[in-house]
Amino acid sequence: MSERHCLNDLLGMHIRFANGADGDQVTDVRLRPGDRVHGVLAELVTEGLVVGKRRPGTLFGYDRDPRRGPWMIGVDVRFRHRHTRYLPWDDVDHIDWGERIVQVRVTSLRPPY
Repeated sequence: MSERHCLNDLLGMHIRFANGADGDQVTDVRLRPGDRVHGVLAELVTEGLVVGKRRPGTLFGYDRDPRRGPWMIGVDVRFRHRHTRYLPWDDVDHIDWGERIVQVRVTSLRPPY
């Protein structure tokens, strides 16, 4: 069995790209229902990480659907988080929990929406 960690432990970890360059930090974790069910609830599986600069506030779901909510608020939220990126979990090579570094297999990240 692999070592267990809280999702909160990922928050604030720094990204290191495949070419050795340092990236921003993990600001959020995206989850999805998994295949296994415990009781009446499906387990949650990590789908990816939201990476960016630590900023107060939240994306309010605008990272998942740019058409969500009032247009002007969406424009403002996306502007404030314009450097935020998304990292699919499959692109994570390994996590150094002691050094608090997420090593990834890619050299750049995609926009969150």
